[in-house]
Amino acid sequence: MRKTTLIAVSALALAAACGQQAQQQAEAPAATETVAPAPAPIPAAPSAEEFVQKAANSDAFEIQAAQLALTHASNADVKAFARMMRTDHTATTHELTSLAPTVNLAVPTPALDSDQQAKLDALRNANGAAFDSLYVDQQVQAHQDAVSMFENFANNSAQGPLQQWAQTTLPKLRQHLDRAQALKNAA
Repeated sequence: MRKTTLIAVSALALAAACGQQAQQQAEAPAATETVAPAPAPIPAAPSAEEFVQKAANSDAFEIQAAQLALTHASNADVKAFARMMRTDHTATTHELTSLAPTVNLAVPTPALDSDQQAKLDALRNANGAAFDSLYVDQQVQAHQDAVSMFENFANNSAQGPLQQWAQTTLPKLRQHLDRAQALKNAA
């Protein structure tokens, strides 16, 4: 009887230990489980002053790159795209310089950043098909950046004329991006 009692007590102790271990394992995440990373934070909209200056700088780059394309490109479609860039970005520059004072901002003075200047320098040193390819690649990237900047400002800034202008300008920028991407895909 003593042996039976000892076996019963041992079995109960073993069952309790197994139960406790199972509970601990259930409470702890499995070693193979991966924890999903936190979503990337939504970037804060730039200030109105920053947005106006960056938009002006972007337009200046587009206009200067288009001017080079009109003299260096060999593909008629690339030249047509460059004419559209020059016309459309000149128009947005005028809109922006007219709008800025109405929202108590200084008229921006476009200034290319070092990356934009380096891109223009690279374009100046290219001709023909090499120019066409480089110009189109730069235009895809520039318009991806511009669409992102305008979307961020339109979606995350305070309501007002500048935010509305960003919203109404976005479709044209998306059209430019689509056209640049089509040129890239056709090459």
